[in-house]
Amino acid sequence: MLRRDIGGMPLWAIVLVAVAGITLAVFLGSASSAGGKAPRYTAPSDASTPTIPAPMPLAVFIGDSYTQGVGGGGVQWPALIGQAHGWDVENLGLGGTGYVRTSDVNGCGRAYCGRYGEAIDEIVGSPTYIVVSGGRNDFGLPTADIAAAADALFGELRTRYPHAEIFAISPWFDDDPPPSDPAEFTRAIQTAALDHEVVFLDAGQPLFGRPDLVSEDGLHPNAAGYQAIAAAVGALLDPLVTR
Repeated sequence: MLRRDIGGMPLWAIVLVAVAGITLAVFLGSASSAGGKAPRYTAPSDASTPTIPAPMPLAVFIGDSYTQGVGGGGVQWPALIGQAHGWDVENLGLGGTGYVRTSDVNGCGRAYCGRYGEAIDEIVGSPTYIVVSGGRNDFGLPTADIAAAADALFGELRTRYPHAEIFAISPWFDDDPPPSDPAEFTRAIQTAALDHEVVFLDAGQPLFGRPDLVSEDGLHPNAAGYQAIAAAVGALLDPLVTR
């Protein structure tokens, strides 16, 4: 008959101690083969650092209701230019304004809208491109006043943003013939621009003789008209800017 105890210790206790000893030996052997250190996490071999896209260049547009996009049903030529070149667009166009002219609720929807020079204080950030477009609201005013205002505007822009590429665009008119002698006005703006290293662009009159490009008010471009203006401006800007 088998004994149920050895040296006073029950048989089941002896078996339990033996199993525990074997388990401890296996654990210590594993730790020794691993250098006594816990296993470390290894990243998957295909893991890569995410890339952050570079910010889009900021382009600021200053101008009148044509720049603002009145009559286009939400289509704005500055936005079209920005989309084509990958720019972040800040549109500061306000109806009824000009190099000299200010406006009010009837023109821009506010109690007061300043001339182009006053729009400089509205610029947020550091623009790579600045485009000044307009001037049709200044026709009829003394050319000397327009020239002085344009000179002050371009001078201030160049002082505040010495590294920006600045462009000035000649004014547009609707499908009717332009004023009898816009050449004097254009020369005044062009001279002021060149004096401050501002590139002057004459985009012609994309709406002239095209009533289908003018909205029902007979004054502002419609959506197709703004697309035509964007095409005319883009043709001049494309060789001058970096996409």
